Amino acid sequence: MPNRVKTFLIRTHWPILLAMLALMGIGVMAIGISERAEGTGSHFATRQTIYAVLGVAAYLGMASLPYPRIGKWAYVLLAGTIALLLVVLVLPPIRGSRRWIDLKFFLFQPSELAKLTFIVLLAWYLRRGDNYRRLRGLILPFVLTLVPMALILAEPDLGTALLLLPTLYVMLFAAGARLRHLLGIVAVGTAVIFLPVPRAVSDDMGPVEAADRRALAYHWGDAPWTFHVGHTEYIVSAAPLAIMKHHQVKRIEGWLRQNDPSVARGKGYQLYQSKMILATGKLSGRGGWADAEAYFHLLPDDHTDFIFSVIGGQWGLLGCLGILALYAVLFVCGLEIASVTDDAFGRLLAIGVVALLFSQLCINVGMTVGLMPITGMTLPLVSYGGSSLVINCAALGLLVNVGRHRPILLGRKPFEHEAKDRAAGLTMAEAMTPGD
Repeated sequence: MPNRVKTFLIRTHWPILLAMLALMGIGVMAIGISERAEGTGSHFATRQTIYAVLGVAAYLGMASLPYPRIGKWAYVLLAGTIALLLVVLVLPPIRGSRRWIDLKFFLFQPSELAKLTFIVLLAWYLRRGDNYRRLRGLILPFVLTLVPMALILAEPDLGTALLLLPTLYVMLFAAGARLRHLLGIVAVGTAVIFLPVPRAVSDDMGPVEAADRRALAYHWGDAPWTFHVGHTEYIVSAAPLAIMKHHQVKRIEGWLRQNDPSVARGKGYQLYQSKMILATGKLSGRGGWADAEAYFHLLPDDHTDFIFSVIGGQWGLLGCLGILALYAVLFVCGLEIASVTDDAFGRLLAIGVVALLFSQLCINVGMTVGLMPITGMTLPLVSYGGSSLVINCAALGLLVNVGRHRPILLGRKPFEHEAKDRAAGLTMAEAMTPGD
């Protein structure tokens, strides 16, 4: 075996690799269950297996290439990613949105690539200097975040865009930004989100959309906050609701009124089915396939956004806890790599990858159980999707790359000897005196 290969295998972080492979394997099985329930012969499980092979190749590639070289290309990578995001916006829509580039054999999603290049760029920028410890020094990191966010929102892809902000905050905090500045920005952002903004009820809106927007408007008592200018009616609601499209408004209403039976059978149908499948999975799952088939085919997008519901329905609470335990392995190992790495760029890369995957996990599981609105977020390494799977594997490869280049401790540090001597009742002078 060549020395380079032997060294690579020795310094590979095996718990991360094994947890990644286990999550992908569970994902393929869950997608196969979903595919069987649908009965469409779509071969999603077979495709996901191919994507998993490509993901392992991306993992090995990112784990092998020295990560400082990747950092030197950070701005070039961002420029290329922005160019791809702009290309998507001018291409014909696929499945009703402009998110993918059709490569014939593969639907490539540039917004997934943007998540990884964003982490690389931000880590490279924050690795030196301390200007971000001042409030005005945070302007550039936020600009670097808002540019790809705006392009991703234009697709529209709200779920992926939401991932960038928590990742930015965690990396800024780890780099040394002041907590009071970050909390102040959160307070201002929250105030902007709840800012009352009027929206006209136009003729092409239709009575259904108008009723939905009135239901989510600010209310005076039991009446929605509306006013008229001439013959035009205006509905006043929170700023995001005023600019959201109708299908997004319906999702928000379905989440806020998820316990209303009339909403659960309509706007909140997807969330209702998800919670029902999770609840009836009980401790160890349904068991018989005939019982499972009656439920899984009623849940839309169960092989992508709601794959966690399939896992909970088929393998119960134990299956859900097993999935979360595998993610815990990734997060704990990632934080351990970040804590022992003495290179600022490598440490920020590791923290960024952990923050990205953790945020994605929280959003997906949260919307599955009804704690967050449905945003179209996939479960990392488990949900169906080639771009998401390959990019997440590449991110883990980058994490292992940082771990492979961390310093090797050849002996115990001096303070460890000092602590041991003090425990034995020796003074500092006695401990340093040579024995007879």
